[in-house]
Amino acid sequence: MKNLKKNDIVELEILDNGMNFEGIARVDNKVVFVPEAIKGEKILAKIIKVNNSFCIGKIQEIKEKSKKRSEPFCSVYKRCGGCSGQHISYEKQLDIKYDLVKATLAKQKVEYKELTKVVGMGIPFNYRNKAQYPVRKNMDGENKIGFYAKRSHEIIENEECLIQNEDIDRLSKEVFKLLLLKGFSGYNEQDNSGDIRHILIRRGYHTSETMIVIIVNKKEVFDDVRMEEVVEILKNNNEDIKSIVLNLNTSKTNEILGKEEKIVYGSGYITDYIGKYKYYISSKSFFQVNTVQAEVLYNTLKELLELKGNEILFDLYSGVGSIGIFLSDCVKQVYGIEIEEQAVKMANMNMKENCVQNAEYIAGSVESKIVEYEKREIKPDVIVVDPPRKGLDLDSIEYILKFRPEKIGYVSCSPATFARDLKLLSQYYEIGTVIPVDMFPNSEHIENVTVLTLKK
Repeated sequence: MKNLKKNDIVELEILDNGMNFEGIARVDNKVVFVPEAIKGEKILAKIIKVNNSFCIGKIQEIKEKSKKRSEPFCSVYKRCGGCSGQHISYEKQLDIKYDLVKATLAKQKVEYKELTKVVGMGIPFNYRNKAQYPVRKNMDGENKIGFYAKRSHEIIENEECLIQNEDIDRLSKEVFKLLLLKGFSGYNEQDNSGDIRHILIRRGYHTSETMIVIIVNKKEVFDDVRMEEVVEILKNNNEDIKSIVLNLNTSKTNEILGKEEKIVYGSGYITDYIGKYKYYISSKSFFQVNTVQAEVLYNTLKELLELKGNEILFDLYSGVGSIGIFLSDCVKQVYGIEIEEQAVKMANMNMKENCVQNAEYIAGSVESKIVEYEKREIKPDVIVVDPPRKGLDLDSIEYILKFRPEKIGYVSCSPATFARDLKLLSQYYEIGTVIPVDMFPNSEHIENVTVLTLKK
């Protein structure tokens, strides 16, 4: 076969699925990625992009369809960038995620005791307890709310998002319409104009307590009488709304939240439960977006750690202290480090709320604050880490290896950095059972948890 060119129509057999659920085929030793194709299918594809190492194709016809193919439940699935797995049965999604974790660990040559099947969710819909909706005004003066299209900042409007909590989805549109009614406009990225950049909503799964965060582009909106009217209407129309916050972000950035905030109703937080523990959650706090699966994840970690009750535990990247507090009744003392000061404030409130007296949380980067514990001659028996997608930095790994705790509990939202970090730690640690937990059904993301034990 001749070298592939743009607009070529080729027949392909899909050999595998990649990290974004895309189909993978080969033509003359060149990899062809085909979105929405499933392993085992035979398709006709149009080549839409060619470079030196790979091509991208688009399905023209499915000649042999996989039995695992499903009809997408969302009307804008093909355009929206929020989900990537709706065309695949949930059972098959879990299989693909298992294969991805296995392949990623193999690529780094990580040795481990066992890799279990993915722990799936009973009902894999309406699970998100937090949503961030961009609000935009286009050059034609039209205001829109929705989600970003794949690989762009075009707003895709949607009547219903079935991975969001139903009340969050409904309330976002209610807030949007109310803001427009009062004369506010969406944000224009081209000239940095407009009033409203995002509407962020958090809702407690067990409590139904709801927080609305309106991210604005101008500080004068903070004291605008029209915004006062919006707040008054919202709090009177929905008894579940416990807090409304205005957040200021005037920078040209992809970051959603700015540093300055004004609480215009309520206390600035909501509460929710994971297991028996109650947690305060603020606008900026990290809290697992899938509350049901978070409890599965934390119980899995607790079982793997096999704590005896006399351990000193370091909770790194601790957020609102959710993991450390969850484990507090199984250890002697918990010390937590979290870079977001507001989250540390919430962690201390969470300790008080749950009558936890054997924990301490401090604000700062892990790599800088862990030195303070070293100076205080506090040595951990167990370290638990739940880092952001970028994984552990080298300084953190260096300090972990310096402390040499007996066990390390590692919770990860990125298989790639998970495998990389396990490889670095495996010089001194044996890696136990790896358990993938599906926190994000119908998307490509997968959480993993394992416990590493110091080599004797």
